[in-house]
Amino acid sequence: MRLNRSEVMNIVKLKMEDYDRIWVISDIHGYHDLFLKLLNKIKLTAKDLLIINGDSCDRGPSSFEMYETIEKLIDGGLNIIHTFGNHEDLMVNAIEDGELFAWYRNGGRQTVDSYKKKYEILSKHLKYIKNMPMAVDLGKYFVVHAGINPQKTIEEQTSYEMTWIRGDFIDHPLLKTDKIIVYGHTPNLDGKIHFVDDQKISIDCGSYNTGVVGAIELKSMEIIYENTHRLNIYLNQHFKKR
Repeated sequence: MRLNRSEVMNIVKLKMEDYDRIWVISDIHGYHDLFLKLLNKIKLTAKDLLIINGDSCDRGPSSFEMYETIEKLIDGGLNIIHTFGNHEDLMVNAIEDGELFAWYRNGGRQTVDSYKKKYEILSKHLKYIKNMPMAVDLGKYFVVHAGINPQKTIEEQTSYEMTWIRGDFIDHPLLKTDKIIVYGHTPNLDGKIHFVDDQKISIDCGSYNTGVVGAIELKSMEIIYENTHRLNIYLNQHFKKR
């Protein structure tokens, strides 16, 4: 599925009051063990909602296990929505259109290795990935992988912008919406969730660099983290280069 800049958006609209808790996680990138540890802390129930905000594949060792676990949890009656991220886009383009270079350069090789030639399961997961929504509209909050074009209303956004945008969104102080945008895609090098301004909550904790994955509960603003204890090593290497 190549993203079409003019296609109609697949945006799921939900009411916050329909759930006891609404957790959001982003950019897990194949770190299935951290995902399971977060789930153990969250203790998700059928009255809660979990939004996985894109990029469960690539870079980390267990992309196959990520999608398998997500589907099993949904089949078990839990409310889980996975939005479409740019790494899901890379994966689909590589498999369907042969764009392997961009995918492998961005961690796709680890995803291929995780499937261990289980091509039927990969095909099943690919169907699930292609049907992922671009965003979840919760009224007050708008959960989307990369962000939005600040020059446009929500209704005018394209799938490409919501999957790939970075600085044009993050650095722009004014948005053409009153919603609070919860987004990932651009990693925070300190491994923390950031309240960037009154309308932006950045939740990509840089899993494949920092070793940290975070989760935020949108009703209580509770934040939890899990890590691989690589953060200090990564930060020391990063700041030595500056």
